[in-house]
Amino acid sequence: MSGAYTHGANGTDEQAAPKAQPTWDELKAQAHARIKQADIDHWHAHGYVIVEGFLSPEELAACVEGFHTYMPAWDEYVRRRPMYEDMQGSTGKVPPGWVRHQFPYDSTALNRAALHPFLVAFAERLMGHSSSSILLSHGFILGKYAGKADYDQELHQDYSNNTLVVPRRGVHSIDIPMIVYFTDVTAELGPTYVCPAEHTQHLPPNGKRHHSREAYPELYAHERPALAPAGSVLIYSMRTFHRGSRMLASEGLRFSMFTGFHTANTPWLGSHSFQWAGGKHEMDRFVTHASPRERELVGFPPVGDDYWNDDECRRGVAQRYPDMDMTPYGGRD
Repeated sequence: MSGAYTHGANGTDEQAAPKAQPTWDELKAQAHARIKQADIDHWHAHGYVIVEGFLSPEELAACVEGFHTYMPAWDEYVRRRPMYEDMQGSTGKVPPGWVRHQFPYDSTALNRAALHPFLVAFAERLMGHSSSSILLSHGFILGKYAGKADYDQELHQDYSNNTLVVPRRGVHSIDIPMIVYFTDVTAELGPTYVCPAEHTQHLPPNGKRHHSREAYPELYAHERPALAPAGSVLIYSMRTFHRGSRMLASEGLRFSMFTGFHTANTPWLGSHSFQWAGGKHEMDRFVTHASPRERELVGFPPVGDDYWNDDECRRGVAQRYPDMDMTPYGGRD
């Protein structure tokens, strides 16, 4: 049934029009109202924050289904382990045991999660910028399976392989990485460990990536596991010391997504441009189904840009994406 029935003024039963779905911008406005100042303060004080349950149960279920397009559930993995033993994903060389696929995805649910209104709203609050002045930095999904590898890492900061310089303090120009969890993260399933920023302020950024237990025991004494239920997100900074940890469980997996946002007009920030994905089925799918704001976050010309005044370009884009709603850009003709 597509809509609820109401009793009309003339005494007849009438079918009510389906309730309009909120736009992405409306969802982002709602997300701003959900953000707790305590979480913002925690990020500023400690260099990270865990926000639990920002994904709805429906969003979470759809994303897990999207993961299964790329990698198996645990039962399937065990049943056909030899088939999956060398599974690595599509992003080339990865650390042992990782199964990684890069944004955009052949799943609308996963694409929407990467640019989720709550995540963008949180980045806006941290930066003090609107979404029209921030961009998606990177994106990939990651699967880890118990017994497939030793996932233990040394503490490190992410900036060393995401920018050619070192990150500034403050939020004037900033890249904010995030890890979204689609399965419960327990102490036995290889949680990310983070070292609060107050214990690392004496270490200025100098390009050094890995910090071993032997050389920096004080950092490991202060690290904490990022434990969280499925549907949660770890938001940190490029200066935050963190690491992946060993899976102690003999059974189970971890599904996560790495995403993040940086200030626009800072070409030294953000490890990816997404123009490389033009023409790929996954990008065509994303562009077709995304909202104008979501497209803008990956480098698509914004609504109102002079680009759309060029009739040849506008018609060409309409032909390139025949199922995309061109109304915000001036129509298809």
